[in-house]
Amino acid sequence: MAKPHRRRAVTTLTRAYSHDPLERIDSIGGINSDRTRWHMTQAAAISAIESSTDEFYILADGVQVKIVVLVHRQQKYLKSEREATHPDDLLLQLTR
Repeated sequence: MAKPHRRRAVTTLTRAYSHDPLERIDSIGGINSDRTRWHMTQAAAISAIESSTDEFYILADGVQVKIVVLVHRQQKYLKSEREATHPDDLLLQLTR
C-alpha cells in the first residue's frame, strides 16, 4: 500500500441532517501545517483515503485515532478505526 501524501488532523465536522447513522457526516475539515484551513466533503475524503493520497485522524484522549472507510449496505462512510469499542467516536470527539 502506498504511503499517503498528506496526514491531516480532523478538527471540524459538518453534520448532515439525518437520523441515519451512515449519513450523519457531511464534510470534514481542519488546519494545515501552514495554518491554512482545509475542508472536503465526506465523498471526497473517502476518495482520498481509498486512493492513498491522504490519511485523516482525530485526537481522542491524547491519542491519534485513524479515520477509515467502512461499507454498510453498499454505502461508504467515515468512522474511526476503533469503531467496535467507540461507535460514535468521530461524531462525539468533534462535538466536545
